[in-house]
Amino acid sequence: LGPAALLGDDAALLPACSGRLLLASEGMDPGLLAKDPWFAGWCGVLVNLSDIAAMGGRPLALVNSLWCRGADRAEPVLAGLQAAAARFDVPVVGGHTNLNSPYDALAVAVLGSAAGAVLSARFARPGDRCFLLVNGAGRMRHPDRFWDAATQAAPELLRRQLALPAQLAEGGVVHAAKDISMGGLVGTAVMFCESAGCGLTLELEAITPPAGVALDDWLACFPSFGFLLAVAPQQEPALRAAVPAEGSEPALICQPIGRFTAEAGVRLRAGGGEETVWSGAEALTGFGPVPSG
Repeated sequence: LGPAALLGDDAALLPACSGRLLLASEGMDPGLLAKDPWFAGWCGVLVNLSDIAAMGGRPLALVNSLWCRGADRAEPVLAGLQAAAARFDVPVVGGHTNLNSPYDALAVAVLGSAAGAVLSARFARPGDRCFLLVNGAGRMRHPDRFWDAATQAAPELLRRQLALPAQLAEGGVVHAAKDISMGGLVGTAVMFCESAGCGLTLELEAITPPAGVALDDWLACFPSFGFLLAVAPQQEPALRAAVPAEGSEPALICQPIGRFTAEAGVRLRAGGGEETVWSGAEALTGFGPVPSG
């Protein structure tokens, strides 16, 4: 694209692409920014890439807005951001930096594209099996309950895993997905069902945390690579064939953990008992299914 594509102009210049575009943004928790600025910069990239992947897309480019009380406070944030962008091979093409701010704040946005079907959470249907897809080779960062399976991982592994949801979408194996975010597995399940207008029964005994991790922490943590997938029963063999086998990629966990239902609400089932954690009667995000008609 020539010199006009370099940093320093008023807008980033990108090549045109076919298909549909995906756009996402995230503002970082000020507490994390104050406590661990490098990791906040890293997460600013990571959470955006997960949002694109959850929709069946591939990231194209990132921009950021960073306001800090001086260059010394901005440098570790930018270092974390640049490290993640390099590790995942997604360019940072612009943004805005203010080094004379009375406070510290970071927001990051990402542009992506979807070549195949889009994995909207609204596409989950009663009868679909819910699969958990997560990288289990990491460590828990307490007290944040962040499952970090990325900062020490090889770039090739991270890029290969990030591309997997798009491959599943393009192959028609998965038709709806949601990345596991700050709400943890259970909170994300609620947001998933609210968007789809259906319910979900989660089988806790089917969920196997990594060694040394308590189930409560695993259900509540924010994994660096973690998704809930809606899979039609006839596509389950295709999903198992598409996800690398345990022997070839032992870090990757892909396990059925529940089923979507016509009955609203999210229920946790274990030991013959069942508890409803969300009835569906009250909105959580307010972003429900598209009204029919």
